[in-house]
This record gives sequence, structure tokens and C-alpha cells, in this order.
Amino acid sequence: MAGCGRRRRMMNFNVDAVSINRGDSLPPSMQQPTPLFPVMEHKPLPLAGGEEVEYLLALKQEFRGAMRSLPFFIQPAAPHRGQRSQNTHSCVSLYL
Repeated sequence: MAGCGRRRRMMNFNVDAVSINRGDSLPPSMQQPTPLFPVMEHKPLPLAGGEEVEYLLALKQEFRGAMRSLPFFIQPAAPHRGQRSQNTHSCVSLYL
């Protein structure tokens, strides 16, 4: 048992595998990072405004407030200090 499992594997690099032949020029280096989001082809339409939209928004907020005040609304339990929330998963629970 002279360290058979501790050998480091030599990295093989084949230039032909990356489709670069001898004498070809390398692609230009990137001077800036790639954009986070793709370029938008069409600009979004402006939000619709007016009295009707404001009335519907106020009605929605009032309805949600009324629903929260009902006795059937269940408040989410606050997690105890040091306890993980239910939305996070450990690696072990993902595979079980």
C-alpha cells in the first residue's frame, strides 16, 4: 500500500480537440464581462394609468386587508432564532 490512490492524474490537452490548428490566430480576449441580461429587441409599453386603474388598485388593497383581518387568516409562524426556515433545503433532504 504505497499510496496507490494518491497519484495525481496528468492533464491531457489536445489542441485539435478545441478546433485550433497550428498557426491559427487566437480569438480576441474579452475586455469587459458579458451582459447580465440579453439586449431587448422591443421596449415595454408604458403602464396604463388613470382613475380606473387607481380605483382597481385601491380596491385590491382594501380586499387584501379585509381578508387578512378575517379570523380564518393563518399568520405564518416566525422562525425561532437559530432555526432554519421551511423554504430552505439541505443537500441531504433533496436526495431523500
